[in-house]
Amino acid sequence: MEINRRQLLSWLIAAPLFTQIKLAKAEKLTSPPDQRLIYASAAKNIKGGYYLSFFNAAGQEQVSHPLPARAHQVLADPARGWLFTLARRPGEFIDIYDYRNKRPLTCLKTQPGYYLQGHALLSPDGRYLYTSEQATTRHGSNAGQGCLVVRDLLDNFKIVNELQTGGIEPHEFLWMPDKKTLVIANGGIKTEGRKKLNLDSMQPSLVYLNSQKGELIEKHQLAPEFHQCSIRHLDVAANGQIIIALQYEGHPADQVPLALAHRQGEVLHFLEIPEQVRSQLKQYCGSASFDISGRFAAVSAPRGNQIMLWDMQNRIFLSSIYAADGCGLAATNQAGEFLVSTGRGKVYQLNAISGQRQRVDLVGDQLWLWDNHLTAII
Repeated sequence: MEINRRQLLSWLIAAPLFTQIKLAKAEKLTSPPDQRLIYASAAKNIKGGYYLSFFNAAGQEQVSHPLPARAHQVLADPARGWLFTLARRPGEFIDIYDYRNKRPLTCLKTQPGYYLQGHALLSPDGRYLYTSEQATTRHGSNAGQGCLVVRDLLDNFKIVNELQTGGIEPHEFLWMPDKKTLVIANGGIKTEGRKKLNLDSMQPSLVYLNSQKGELIEKHQLAPEFHQCSIRHLDVAANGQIIIALQYEGHPADQVPLALAHRQGEVLHFLEIPEQVRSQLKQYCGSASFDISGRFAAVSAPRGNQIMLWDMQNRIFLSSIYAADGCGLAATNQAGEFLVSTGRGKVYQLNAISGQRQRVDLVGDQLWLWDNHLTAII
C-alpha cells in the first residue's frame, strides 16, 4: 500500500501557514512528579565513557553503570527489576543490570555474524527477549534479511527462535494490543559497519508479523519516489494506532514525509508538519511516543532541535517545541505530557495541550549527554 508525491504536495498546499507553533519558554507546569516513575537512558559522560543512567521524576539520579561502548535503547523488565541496554548498531552487547538491587548481572554477546540494531522487546509473559538483528552470514533467499532473535531468559539466555522481519535492517518493533502481532520498522538500509551501501535501492517497510507462526500479516511501503525515507522508530497506542518517525537519506531540499500514522488494514498516512517547521528538521526524526492516554503523540527531531506534537484522535498537528538536540521521549503519568532528554545533558517536561516546556533539574554532579531513547519505568 502506497502514498505518493501527489498526495504529499496536495497536503503541503492545504496545510495552513498559520498553524500554531509554540517555541515554549521555561514555564512552570502544574502536574506534580510521580515518585514511582524512574527514567532510564544510555548516556555519555562529559568526562568520558558510556553509561546506563537512570533518575526519578524529581530529577534525583539513582545510579550510573558503565557500559562497554555506546548504546541505543534501554528496555525495562519491571517484574524482575532488570534493565537491558542494547548496543548501538552494529553492536554486539546486551548489558543486563538489576536496578532494584543496583548491581550488574551479565553482559550477553550476539552469535557470530549477527549484529544488533539497537532495540529489544520482552514477550508478554516476560520469559523471552526479542532483539532486532542483522545477519551477515546467511545465504540463499534469506541473505541480508533482518531478523528478530529470541532468547529464553529462564534457560541461561539460550537462543530458541529467529523470526524473519520481511525486510532489511529491522530497527524498532513493538507488540500490538493483541500481544500476538508484532509491528516492525524495517529501515531498509544495507550496511557494512555504519557505512550505508544501498541508498539508491533501499526499500524500507512497515511489517505486521504473527509472532507465533512467524508469518507476515501485512507489509506497507511508501511510493517509489519516497523509497529513501527510512522507517526506523515507532510507538503503539492502546487502540492500535501507530506513530512512525522517518529519516530521509536523499537530497536535503526534497519535500518528503517525516512522520506517519497507521492502523492495520489502512494505507500509510502522512502526518501534517507545517513547512516552516519541516524545513528546520534536516530530514531526520528520532524517537516517537504516545502519551499515557494514547490521544497525543510526540516525534523528536534532534538535528532540527524540535519536538513535534499531534492530537492523534484527529491526526492534527498541535505545536513544535524547541529542545536543542532533544531526542529521547517518554510519557509521564499525566495526559498530554512527555519527558524529553537531550544530547546536551538537559531533560525537559513538555505538555502537548498547553505547549509549555519546563526543565527538569537533575540532582548530582555528573553531566550526562543523553543518547537517542528514554525509557519510563514504574
